Amino acid sequence: MYRPLHLKYRPKNLQELVGQDYIKTALTNAVTASKIASAYLFAGPRGTGKTSTARILAKSLNCLESKTPTINPCGKCSSCKAIDSGSSLDVSEIDAASHNGVDDARELIEHSNFAPAMSRSRIFILDEAHMLTTASQNALLKCIEEPPPHVVFILCTTEAHKVLPTVVSRCQTFNFRAMPLAAIVGQLEKVSKAESIAVAEAAMLAIARTSDGGLRDALQLLSQLSLLNSEITPTQVIEVSGGISEKDLTDLIQAICSSDVLGLLQLARTLVDSGKTPKLILSSLLAVYRDLLLVKVTPTNQNLIAGTIGCTHLKKLAARIDFETLDTAFTQLHKSESQLRVSTNSVTWFEVCLLNLMPKMAVPISQNNTAKNSPNSLKLSAQQNGHSHRLGRVGSHNAPTPNISSKEPESDLKAIWESVVEAVKPTHRGLLSKAQLVKQDADSWVLTVAPNYADKFKANLELVQRIIGKALGRSITVTIAQQEKFLA
Repeated sequence: MYRPLHLKYRPKNLQELVGQDYIKTALTNAVTASKIASAYLFAGPRGTGKTSTARILAKSLNCLESKTPTINPCGKCSSCKAIDSGSSLDVSEIDAASHNGVDDARELIEHSNFAPAMSRSRIFILDEAHMLTTASQNALLKCIEEPPPHVVFILCTTEAHKVLPTVVSRCQTFNFRAMPLAAIVGQLEKVSKAESIAVAEAAMLAIARTSDGGLRDALQLLSQLSLLNSEITPTQVIEVSGGISEKDLTDLIQAICSSDVLGLLQLARTLVDSGKTPKLILSSLLAVYRDLLLVKVTPTNQNLIAGTIGCTHLKKLAARIDFETLDTAFTQLHKSESQLRVSTNSVTWFEVCLLNLMPKMAVPISQNNTAKNSPNSLKLSAQQNGHSHRLGRVGSHNAPTPNISSKEPESDLKAIWESVVEAVKPTHRGLLSKAQLVKQDADSWVLTVAPNYADKFKANLELVQRIIGKALGRSITVTIAQQEKFLA
């Protein structure tokens, strides 16, 4: 009969346990030294080996080929075979989700008084132990703390916080962690080779990331993908697992970067119509923005990339996005997550979120149109040679100021600088207020600062240029000079 891969390749002994090194070492030493506790609590995410470890421990204690507990159960004696098949009289696997009442707890206590039928120990494995009611957990307290000498309790749970502290305190607790990516990939390589399944290396990495730290989920997905009867590719992994493809995510990011409103909305609608939920798309975008930030900070460290877009494409996209835009995107995605949770029209909120991810563009405002059409506009004016030049701001959009001659009077330069300081974000005004504009032409400005602020401005020159350029709607070069040097 066909056996699913996650059952076929279930670990048979403690040495085969993957990704839980300290648990393997501790239990190996406990069995070797015959220091077996009366109760264990195995807690951790799904698919990390809790129930498998409980079965292995049961076989180690009850293997008939050894006169004492052994770390290498034979797997061939009647006891080992019965435990593997779930038909052992001395090892009871109990589904605590369906046997969670006080009466079930009393029945369990009564059965614990019976001597083993053919083995050394009676072992009770309570799966999903957090589903036991408070009353039933309290009923088991005495039995778990001081069971008969031949009884061992093993409680398995994915939600240890729901198990009563009084129960936890009577158990040796082993916290199973989510499987490391490398451990899952290594096991996938081993299984695919044994089963003659053609899998691309990138596809195995995609399977491992999709499984979210659970080896069982990874093997189940591999088993499903093997039915395609072709070499498994990352695209197939994404499609079968229900994720967003690399091309779709790349197109979304490019539309956002280029402020293509129509194209972005059309892409979003296509994804939603194909069955992708707004929450899934936003979570995928969040992973991409996280990877973009990683690529900008450490472009050579590829093993930390968690999303579906490859490093080569990420570097191309990262070149078009600055840190401030990434920070804004993270904030917007966080807000939209809570909005989607309570909204009755999640698709509309999703589209609004995507539009808000677009970089803020310079919006030119003519002299005859003073942005009165926008209730959120901010008008800043500076007089020059008898003319009024305005630095407009619509929402968070900045309009460019006209080019001004470097021969302007000092009063005009002061007015222009005050307009720029007023136009930037409040968090940046404190920094710019320490400087003065003393010279200006089309592409370069000269600022003077007091000697005690000169080093700070020079160290953050790139930031200063970006702040001023965003306020003006164009790039400029800024030169910093100390006040006494400039005057001299």
